[in-house]
Amino acid sequence: MTQTSINYGKVLYELSIPREAVEASRKILEEVKELSGVLESPVVTFDAKERAVSRIFPKEMKNFLCVVCKYAHAGLLPEIFQAYQDYYNEQHKILAADLYCVSAPSPEQLEGIKKFLLGRYHAQDAEIRIIKDESLVGGFLIRTRDQEFDYSLKGRINALQQKLIWR
Repeated sequence: MTQTSINYGKVLYELSIPREAVEASRKILEEVKELSGVLESPVVTFDAKERAVSRIFPKEMKNFLCVVCKYAHAGLLPEIFQAYQDYYNEQHKILAADLYCVSAPSPEQLEGIKKFLLGRYHAQDAEIRIIKDESLVGGFLIRTRDQEFDYSLKGRINALQQKLIWR
């Protein structure tokens, strides 16, 4: 992620635009791939981009998106939305984590993982994204911030192999 994206993400947060409008804009860009091409294109005039933004996106996002287009940073919008989300989470003490597993955890297991993460990082809440990964064989792996907690069978087998190699 570039510093420009991070700066735009922080500005977007500081503008106090409703989170729903930001999320709606992100979803529109994800779902309509051609729109990103139009906003990024140097061939499309700024006036045409401004009209498209006014018609398609929530009105609260119009000025922000027009500034991004004006300075030819529309290609950074996915990163900008990610930077916004990261900064939002930081300001609200929400920890974002990825949980890799073979099968989805039960609600009790998910709650235990959440408690572990909240205690470890002193956060008020945790957003856990569940990602299926058959290569783990069993167990799970948690990635958050700059740490990884590997409780998978694959990780245990690899650790055992390393131990045996170094003997």
